[in-house]
This record gives sequence, structure tokens and C-alpha cells, in this order.
Amino acid sequence: MKLRYRALLLVVALVGFAVACASEGGGDELGPDDTTTTAAPRTTVADTTTTTVPETTVADTTTTTAAPRTTAADTTTTTSVPEDSTPQEDPQSSAPAGLVTPTGIPVAVLGRSETDYLVRTPCGNTAEVSKGVFINGARVVIDPGHGGPVDTGAIGPNGLIERDLNLTLSRAILDELASRGISAVSTRTGGYGTLLSVRAALANDLGVDALISIHHNAPTWAISRSPGSEVFIQSESISLPRADSARLGGLLYEEITAALATFDNVTWSKAANAGVLRVLSSNGTDAYGMIVHPTVPAVLVEYGYLSNPSEAALFATDEYIRVAATATADAIDAYLHTDRPGTGFIQRPRIFDPQRAPSFCEDPPLE
Repeated sequence: MKLRYRALLLVVALVGFAVACASEGGGDELGPDDTTTTAAPRTTVADTTTTTVPETTVADTTTTTAAPRTTAADTTTTTSVPEDSTPQEDPQSSAPAGLVTPTGIPVAVLGRSETDYLVRTPCGNTAEVSKGVFINGARVVIDPGHGGPVDTGAIGPNGLIERDLNLTLSRAILDELASRGISAVSTRTGGYGTLLSVRAALANDLGVDALISIHHNAPTWAISRSPGSEVFIQSESISLPRADSARLGGLLYEEITAALATFDNVTWSKAANAGVLRVLSSNGTDAYGMIVHPTVPAVLVEYGYLSNPSEAALFATDEYIRVAATATADAIDAYLHTDRPGTGFIQRPRIFDPQRAPSFCEDPPLE
């Protein structure tokens, strides 16, 4: 009898233990393969794409929108790829975005698939890249004029190439702006070429407050005691009040000419109507592509004459790069944060039909 009683107690205990074990495993715990799955509804999202940060000055990178009920670690430079493969605009951007590719090339983002970003290349083609640093919140685009093996720009008597000089100065301007907390991006970051329309489109897509195209002039005009810097501005149009471009140009002219005038023993070159002015083709439209294509306030700056031996010698110095970059950043800072009007305005436009830039363009590697 005692043995039957003990056996009965053992059976009851085993049944109770089994019921307890069944209740502990319930709920929506995520297994090891569910780290990219959202809880409501439980739909698996495709591979997450992680962005990497190259050593280049860009605007604010996008942050991750956390997926609900996921065990993946928080990563501030990761963007979730949507379920469907339809290319679409970055959902975290209030305007069309750009990115800097792993090779340091700034490009506009046209859309994305499950695994890649569709971008506009420097030569105006479309390509896919798997990762990059998103450019969001940029206020300024700096455009180093010319680029590539064919479109070198002017060449000084000392062998200094405008393509390279413009890039060196642009990099210094970007560094100076970054030190002031002004987010900016360049249209090109190396010696490669890029189309004028693509440069302008990057600024338009990012919706920046200003686009400044950096140049050094040729041929040499009359000798002058003061710098012959020129700033070309946009004419009136339906989409953009000329006042924004004009004020930006006036501030750049004021700061740059004052800074360059501090250099001693320089024989300057200067056009008779140098200043802040419109340059129109013979048909009455803006003559320069970097003035025509942008829908944001844009100017083209000719800092001086690379064809002039005295100025070319100055342009080859680190001191010139430092002074010119600081003056340019001072003007941009004033444009963004003050109501100063600038100086140097020339009312009568210059009539000029420039030659078309060389059309040869070869895309650099994006990854």
C-alpha cells in the first residue's frame, strides 16, 4: 500500500513539472536569426546596409531609425533597407540626398534597392553603390572648377594648373567652414572630371543655401595696383530671386579683394569692369553653366589671373591658399548669418560667349 502511494505521488510530481516547463517557453522571444525582423508584423527585412565614413568633409550623416523589437546593436551610421526592391528616396531625408562613396566621391542619391543605392555619377551616368556616408543638412556646396585630364583650365607661366589650384583652395575652404560649424560638401574631391550639369544638380538635390564655383582667370588684362577679382552672379529668373546670388557675390568680392590687397609686391591684373556682375551671352542669357544650371543661389568667383606671372607666383604659395580660404569662409559666414549686402556691384552686364568646356568625361571608381 505504501509503495502504491509513493508511486502515485511520483506521477503527480512529474505531471506538475511538465506543465511548468511548457509555460516558461511562451511569448515572442527572438531567436538568433531574427535580429533584422520587426515584431509588428513579424516581417523579415532584407540585409541591412552599414555606411562607412571616409576621411572627407561632409554634412551630417543620417542616423538609424530603430526597428521595433530587435536585438541588433544600435549603429548610428546604419540605414534600414526597405522590404521591397523599388528604388526610393531615403525616408529620413526631407530633400533628395547625396552620399560620399567609399572612394570619396560625392554623388546624388536617386533611389535605392534592397541592397544598393542608385546614384548619379560625376559623368551623369547612373550606378549602384552598396554603401557610403549620407550627406544631409549641407548648407554650402563648393565647386572646384574644371577637372580631368582634358579640362585643365588655365595654366600659369610657372606650370601651375588651374584644375589643381582650384581643388587645393576648395579643400582649404571646406576645412575653414568645418572649423566654424558650417556643413559643406565639394562637387569633386580629386583630379577627375565631372559635368557642369552634374555639379549643379548635386547642389540642387541637396537644397543648399549657396553654391560657390572656384576659378582663377586668364588671359591677363591691364596691369593694376589692386586685385582684379571678379564674381559672376545669376540674372533674374522665375525660380530664384537675383538678390540672393547678388548678395552672396557682393560679400565674396568684398572679403576676397580686401584680403588679397594685403599681399605686398604683387603686380595685379584687372579688367576695366571688374566687380560683381552678370555675364550674358549674345542671346541675353547667363553665359556660364555654373550660373545657368543651379536653382539655388550660385556664383562663380575668379580670384585673380593665373596667366599673370606675378599672381601665378603668389597662387603657388601656402599663404595665398590660407588667406583666400579664410576670406571666402568669412563671406559665406556673413551670407548665412548676417544681412550685410556686400560691395562691388556693376550694373551693366558683360557680354561674352565662352567656349564650351571639353565634353570628355570618364567616371572615377565609386567603390
